[in-house]
Amino acid sequence: MKNMAQQYITHKLKNITAEELIYFSQMYDIPLTYKEAEKIAKELKENKENPFEKQGRKRMLRKLAVITSNDTARSLEMLLHRLAKQYGVEEWLK
Repeated sequence: MKNMAQQYITHKLKNITAEELIYFSQMYDIPLTYKEAEKIAKELKENKENPFEKQGRKRMLRKLAVITSNDTARSLEMLLHRLAKQYGVEEWLK
């Protein structure tokens, strides 16, 4: 079951839109411009890293920091953890 849920979440990350990123950033009061959201959505679509593995998540966030900023990448990491907590799967990100 966990593996299926992780596959679903990974699929969702690969298909997230800039509009959805903006929605979540506003929901959690995380500053994000539309231009940054577009870049992030594009990078996530092409991402080959496993966000559930600590090292894979770090590599993914480093790539996002390059195309946006370190602050934005940290904010996205917070967003990922908040969403995981909201859905009761935060232990998957340890």
